[in-house]
Amino acid sequence: MRVAGLDLGGSSVKAWVADASGLLAEVAVPVPTLRPQRHRAELDPAVWEQACRTALARVVEQAGPGEWAGLTVASLRQGFLLLDAAGQPLSNGVLNSDRRGAPHTGVLEGRHALTGHWPAPELTLPKLLAVQAEEPDRWAATARVLFVHDWVVALLTGEQVTEVSYACAGAMADVAARGWAGDLLQECGVGTSRLAPLVQAGDVVGRLRPGWALPAGMPVVAGCGDTQLAAAGAGGLADGVVTVVAGSSTPVQASSALPMRDPLERPWVSTHVTADRWAAEGNAGYPGTAQGWWDGLQAGSARVPDGPGELVAVTAAPYWSRETWEHQPPTSLVGLRPDTTAEQVAGALAEAHAYAVAGGVVDLERALGRPAEAVVVCGGGAADGVLPALLAQVLGRQVHVAHGPTAAAAGVALVTGADWPGLPDDVVAAGDPEPWEAARTRWVEVTAGLRAALPGA
Repeated sequence: MRVAGLDLGGSSVKAWVADASGLLAEVAVPVPTLRPQRHRAELDPAVWEQACRTALARVVEQAGPGEWAGLTVASLRQGFLLLDAAGQPLSNGVLNSDRRGAPHTGVLEGRHALTGHWPAPELTLPKLLAVQAEEPDRWAATARVLFVHDWVVALLTGEQVTEVSYACAGAMADVAARGWAGDLLQECGVGTSRLAPLVQAGDVVGRLRPGWALPAGMPVVAGCGDTQLAAAGAGGLADGVVTVVAGSSTPVQASSALPMRDPLERPWVSTHVTADRWAAEGNAGYPGTAQGWWDGLQAGSARVPDGPGELVAVTAAPYWSRETWEHQPPTSLVGLRPDTTAEQVAGALAEAHAYAVAGGVVDLERALGRPAEAVVVCGGGAADGVLPALLAQVLGRQVHVAHGPTAAAAGVALVTGADWPGLPDDVVAAGDPEPWEAARTRWVEVTAGLRAALPGA
């Protein structure tokens, strides 16, 4: 039986078809990010809906005829749309990278134990408060707040629900109870009347409406946060596994049987794909974006540096915390000389990516109170092999590599009830970390120096 899926990211809508044997077809349709002001990032609902329809029609045509078990959805987290009483969007949606919530982050002070998140402008709750303050008429007309995943599910089925991992990722949930944080939401004035009923990943939300290139009436199953799905599809549901989802940003995630409590309150904690698991997460920031920018300017393929270089790239923080997120220096190259080569720049960017991910792995291990039994790299950053190879050297341990769209593997398990994937068989042997230790220390020091010199940049 086949499963179809939609995955909405910040730059494209992907549609895929897979079965128990693996991926059968995949299509990506680019979508624009609208930036009406500085620190604003929005989506045009009509454009994104059409991208969903186009991607799904193309992938179904590519996959050819077959028997269908159902359809599921994943999306970026923290992004949302406001709908009127007729279920229509009230202007543009707000994306995950939007920072309009900056004046309203105080609502989350001291709430890490409840929501699993320290304050950040990108979180959904502060952004909703910004809409409430800046656009009172729009807020008054709002009948429903839906995350991007929920909105697409509503387009597919007509049913308005919220999958709980998105409520958690927006800092709007009692993460331990897997429910809305009702008292917090009432206190800050958002309330719960505009919020949809919560469902768990894997719940059948409704039946597919006609006009979606697939048989009308087929089950539509709630998905989960895009990072959780990718991690689960790479074997990341097991205890002791740290999963690196390397894309434009690089979440570093571990699964646990209980919601994690960290005295330093660094990781963000959300529900995971299954009802008995939670996800603890850091993020290496956006070194993948910087590397992709440079690779786009260069001809030739990426390669693993022979060893540490003299050039230092500052593209991410050495660990994930409120402090490092609030005071990020601009992406920088320190040590450029007239004879610096393109290969040296590429090597420095690759090193920075590996150092930041290694810091995230080690900090998650600290918070969990035990070393990871396995480290898995998946996502686009796994494709060329550079990040896994460097990470195996910097950490001095073997690294598993999951090739292909792991979210599709997780989607098949969600819809069909199949076993969740185990660790991938492709393994990079552990390297010798000693040659990298001094270079990594220098990278940490340069990053800290730029943060001190350019606070809040």
